[in-house]
Amino acid sequence: MNLRPSRALLIAALAALAAAMATSCRRGAPEPDRVSITESIPATGCPPLAPIAGFIGLREGALMTEWLTPYRATGSNVYYLQQLFTYAQQDGDAKLSNAVTEVLDDLVCLSLPVARLWGFNDGSDRSTIRNGPHDFREAGLRGLDQAIWEAKRRGIRVIVPLVNNWADYGGLAAYAAWASKEDGVVHTHDDFFHDARLRQWWKDYVTMLAGRVNTFTGVAYRDEPAVLAWEVGNELRCSSCRGNTHYVDTIRELADFLRREFPRHLIADGGEGFDDDRDAYAGLSNDYPVRGDEGTSFSKLAALGELDLLSYHYYPKSYGLASEGDTRLWIARHQAIAAVYGKVGYLGECGTIEPDAERALRYDAWLSHLFDENGGPLGLMWQLLPEVRQPNDEFSVYTHRDRATAWILSRWGALLR
Repeated sequence: MNLRPSRALLIAALAALAAAMATSCRRGAPEPDRVSITESIPATGCPPLAPIAGFIGLREGALMTEWLTPYRATGSNVYYLQQLFTYAQQDGDAKLSNAVTEVLDDLVCLSLPVARLWGFNDGSDRSTIRNGPHDFREAGLRGLDQAIWEAKRRGIRVIVPLVNNWADYGGLAAYAAWASKEDGVVHTHDDFFHDARLRQWWKDYVTMLAGRVNTFTGVAYRDEPAVLAWEVGNELRCSSCRGNTHYVDTIRELADFLRREFPRHLIADGGEGFDDDRDAYAGLSNDYPVRGDEGTSFSKLAALGELDLLSYHYYPKSYGLASEGDTRLWIARHQAIAAVYGKVGYLGECGTIEPDAERALRYDAWLSHLFDENGGPLGLMWQLLPEVRQPNDEFSVYTHRDRATAWILSRWGALLR
């Protein structure tokens, strides 16, 4: 079935967007020790999402509910929730908490039942979860607790990466700094893939998190059905892994560990979809993302039995991809490679820098390539922001300002419900 409307209809609809957007009502979050998972769903003035019941699983290469019905959805990255909820709790700032929950209410109103948010914070500010290999901070963890609870009670499932490739929120640079402090010699980003001790620190965090009982929901993380999937990390790269197996071996090792700690959840890599096999992507206008420069290999990860899901991202300007043909090929080849190995491929991030109306049409085309043409189950854009947060990149979308983009996202959300 072709879900995509005609371009003429889209243009006409975009012109009338102001009348189509509903105004959301807001409600603040209670203090953690007063929260119960039986509390009512916050009123948004929009049709609610279905309550979360049961885990999402994998069957014959497709996402399925526990009732064996196909699961397909679109959603958004809202990576910052843990940090902002931690600030609000520390300051007793109900206004900030309410402002942050607005973005989750926007997801409800846009019919977007999946959010991707950071499950780590190895940074140096007061919202951090981890100050060192074994120094876990309860204040930061309670911010993550609230982020998952606020999503869950609105019917939003979450995808959670567990470390960052980039230095934002600490990332692999923080692991290298901890090792440097211990050893008195300089360690670097790529040592994570070569030094078992750094990976053990990652495992220690996973073990702690799996056994933690969420202070808002009363549910242990390993038993939380609101978690759709755990990702080993966000956009992990290893340039020194080019030509060897260290990157793939690391993902295999850590995915296997996740499987043992979270046996009821789906396990994903969290990568950009970069590869080291040009032939599999013949026709791309630029082979940079598929010639192995970054030491990663989507096609080799596809063969790992430890993974259920295979992540890929799409930022055409950053990847040196310019045409609509590149977009079609990028999405189609990743979905096909995943399918060959019985995995679910999913678009974990995507973004384009354009005025609102043009971006809306671009997203509509991309989602059509994913869902209509390739039968994809899951696609998330980067990034939806609450009004309280200033834009920190050129991809940011504000529901009540970027009306055209919001309308396109809501159309696809409704079609996939």
